[in-house]
Amino acid sequence: MTVQFSQGFSNQCPQVNLKGYSLYYIWQGHPADKGEKHFYQLKSKPDPEKVEVMSACWDGYAGSYQLTAEGRLILTRFHYFLPDGLGESDDLLEELHGDFYLEFRTHFEGDQLYVPFAEGKVAIDQKQWVEIKRTYINPKSNNTVFFAWFKRLIPNRLFK
Repeated sequence: MTVQFSQGFSNQCPQVNLKGYSLYYIWQGHPADKGEKHFYQLKSKPDPEKVEVMSACWDGYAGSYQLTAEGRLILTRFHYFLPDGLGESDDLLEELHGDFYLEFRTHFEGDQLYVPFAEGKVAIDQKQWVEIKRTYINPKSNNTVFFAWFKRLIPNRLFK
């Protein structure tokens, strides 16, 4: 799978530290809920004439968001991509409302951090945040460890 571009993100809220993370998605619903999660529905829509879908940007555009000093999230811009790089952008000013989660990652396939918003305001209490660490297995480095990990995933009856 091609690595995807992250969204633009600027943090002006001194009580929130997201150093080392990039914003990828905005979800409605708790990350641990069973079933399908839904993207936050923005009121602003990208200009279809400027959208250029490519493997590194499935949507053909990326948003830029600002977390204000008061802990509110504002969509400030849509960036459009061209095959040879960044294209035009549209300036916006849309405040997000309601309950939602921002999904941050250390990189596209990296650790995930879900930061909740209630009634449009960030949860400062990090105990409410959900962190998911990803474990990477390099089968070339240690076949014994890889086999033990693999065996835990496959039912025992297949190894008899």
